[in-house]
Amino acid sequence: LTTSHIKVPMVDLPLGATEDRLCGTIDIEKALTDGVKSFEPGLLAKANRGLLYVDEVNLLDDHLVDILLDSAASGWNTVEREGISIRHPARFVLVGSGNPEEGELRPQLLDRFGMHAEIRTVKDPELRVKIVEERSKFDQDPKLCIKENQAN
Repeated sequence: LTTSHIKVPMVDLPLGATEDRLCGTIDIEKALTDGVKSFEPGLLAKANRGLLYVDEVNLLDDHLVDILLDSAASGWNTVEREGISIRHPARFVLVGSGNPEEGELRPQLLDRFGMHAEIRTVKDPELRVKIVEERSKFDQDPKLCIKENQAN
């Protein structure tokens, strides 16, 4: 049995995605041209054994959240359209970002994330200037900057 290594897929779930885009749908073009019902895989199929990134995850439509929760819990995605039922693996790591000021994240979805980090903006002007200066020093000479910071 031969094996091959592939890169871990990273799939982006856009904010305005539809259920068909997420789950998959019937390939209408193939149905019309060839008269054959064919399945067009969605983002869950593409993210299988990889990462599914959702930007602004707290703004995702509730029905898409339900689909993500079902697939994340079972590891499978089932699509039933036009008399066709297809089930495929959908095992993925869920990665997301969001602004809590724009809306809360459902607790069931929050449970699907292995880690949660809150990022805050530095508001002190003097500290902001110091951060930019330190970054500029690092860009000019990374080794010297690291050496100076290790001494502190």
